[in-house]
Amino acid sequence: MIAIFTPIITGLTLAFLWLNFDTSFLFAIILGLTAGVSPVAIGAYFADQTSPEDRGRIVGIAIGATLLISQIFLLTGPISIASITNTELIIIAIVLLLTFVGLTFRPKEKPQETPVTKRRKGPPPKQITLYAIPIFLFYVVAGILFSMVFPTIQNHVSNSIFYLIWVIPFVIGAAIAGVQLDTRGRKFPTILGLAITGVSLAVFGILGVNWGYLCIVPLAVGYSFVAITSIVVWADLAPANSRGKYYGLGFGLIAAAQMIGLILSGVNFGIASSTQIGSYMLFASIALFLCIPPLFLADEALPKELIEKRQLLDYLEGVKNKFTGKK
Repeated sequence: MIAIFTPIITGLTLAFLWLNFDTSFLFAIILGLTAGVSPVAIGAYFADQTSPEDRGRIVGIAIGATLLISQIFLLTGPISIASITNTELIIIAIVLLLTFVGLTFRPKEKPQETPVTKRRKGPPPKQITLYAIPIFLFYVVAGILFSMVFPTIQNHVSNSIFYLIWVIPFVIGAAIAGVQLDTRGRKFPTILGLAITGVSLAVFGILGVNWGYLCIVPLAVGYSFVAITSIVVWADLAPANSRGKYYGLGFGLIAAAQMIGLILSGVNFGIASSTQIGSYMLFASIALFLCIPPLFLADEALPKELIEKRQLLDYLEGVKNKFTGKK
């Protein structure tokens, strides 16, 4: 699937360099359809090729790096080299093409699965629901956040300041979240992230827009914890022969929740009034704290044996480094 759709997305991305608006609108629909398939295929491939105790760190680094690079494009605006405009589209197409080449011609290796992962079967519907509810509510909140809160904040601060208070903390938080998800399991870091996000939004509502933007730093860290979990958890829950299906349902759930958030906000990526912001903060805080009880009831998605294994390896590595440093 990746080998099929990556060249299509690459070609469509390059086509935007020469298309006019009317034609590009049609191509954007096709690009959206193919781009919807690609994350599912990549998610299934990721689940097949990684060990459960390493997934958090891999996703944390990947998502952090992706956000860092994409926001640099937004910060700098259109890039022109010589007479070529929109050079960023060419850069994106090159990255996609390299991804296609790397995955297509990569030596085929059968991943080494631990006995724990071999024994795991699909979870009961109750467990899927207990993880799906928090993810759904979280992304409803995220949809409203992106549609009216962020544009309002960016009306008060420059793009460079927003980059510092949102992107950099998110990247750092994603790296920390990845480590925590692999050493502490999936539940505790996610609950911590939801709590940090909820408190940050509540304080933002109290302070107002003029000073509330300072809460974006802890908000970005908390947001990153939940965002990383929402990608990793489907690989943990899915049995080996259903990973594509689980990632399809997972990403579909996330996309639907964000669309609902956009509709509920009543604002199409525009500036909102203080009253609207205050109402949103109240709703968001309540919604995020409602995400926590289902996680307490859910079983840990990462097997206990793997958590203990990772903690033991980290402890032994720390002891080794300690004695090596003394010498």
